[in-house]
Amino acid sequence: METAIAKTAQLKRFKIKKSEKLVRHTSFGLGGPAKYFATVGSPQELVTLAKLAKKNKWRFFVLGGGSNTVFADKGFAGLVVKYDSRRTPALTGIRLVADAGCRLAEIITLAIDNGLGGLEYLSGIPGTVGGALIGNAGAYEHFIGDLVEWVEIFDGHKIRRLGKSDCRFGYRDSVFKKRNWLVLRVCLELKKGDKLALHKVARNLIIVRDNKYNGLLCAGSFFKNVPLSRISKTSLKKIDPTKIFNKKVSVGYLIEASGGKGLSAGKVAVADFHANFLINRGGGTTRDLKKLAEKIKRLVKQKFGITLEEEVRLLN
Repeated sequence: METAIAKTAQLKRFKIKKSEKLVRHTSFGLGGPAKYFATVGSPQELVTLAKLAKKNKWRFFVLGGGSNTVFADKGFAGLVVKYDSRRTPALTGIRLVADAGCRLAEIITLAIDNGLGGLEYLSGIPGTVGGALIGNAGAYEHFIGDLVEWVEIFDGHKIRRLGKSDCRFGYRDSVFKKRNWLVLRVCLELKKGDKLALHKVARNLIIVRDNKYNGLLCAGSFFKNVPLSRISKTSLKKIDPTKIFNKKVSVGYLIEASGGKGLSAGKVAVADFHANFLINRGGGTTRDLKKLAEKIKRLVKQKFGITLEEEVRLLN
């Protein structure tokens, strides 16, 4: 057991803050303070702090852009590390290598400026490369996992690389949601494209997303759309076929058809323009959010017999 003096020295050495307000670091603006908080700019620093947390038996969580994470009202009783890469992504031919702490927007811009396609449909999606990989971010049936050549991780013992198949990418899913690994870097294989056409796609998507979010305290889509493979024949008969696309059912439709639009709990409410957007109207709590989410899930279950799954990660 380390002495209090030794622990204090470690906190100073790694510039670890105490009682940092996590509402400053998440798009929902919810949650209590982190017991310890630090920002790192490289994979090496991230691994060092992970080892330090293990040595001190602290809970450990890596935060990217904070656009898909919600902390408990009581906060996080451990070390939260914000991975904000200071290193420029490397581009060699059609391969792009970036730290997981790099902003997703940065690699999209780099690719498009060099006439490389594959990432343009992710334009306007907030957060970091690591967060995008963990949730296999995508839009219009284009997913970041499709572009992966390898991902470098720290598995708690050593740094190693995984191939695309090892990552087990699925709809809003990956192996990283199931294993306690740190995502450090990624190599993406892109394809040559027309720079002007790529810029046009990106610009139009950014305009659409900016019009949707407009500075709101939210995480975008809260629940996952529902794959047809998870829907029973009985439930399918209750669904408007025009709400089925790419073998998935729009969860916004399911919520609205179940009477979820207009619902609220405390200061958290369902957006009036999209039933799958839950918004902190200011002064909301994570308890409010969870209460509203459970209410929505019950309504959809009663109406359609379908159990919704959160896309947003809720931490206890």
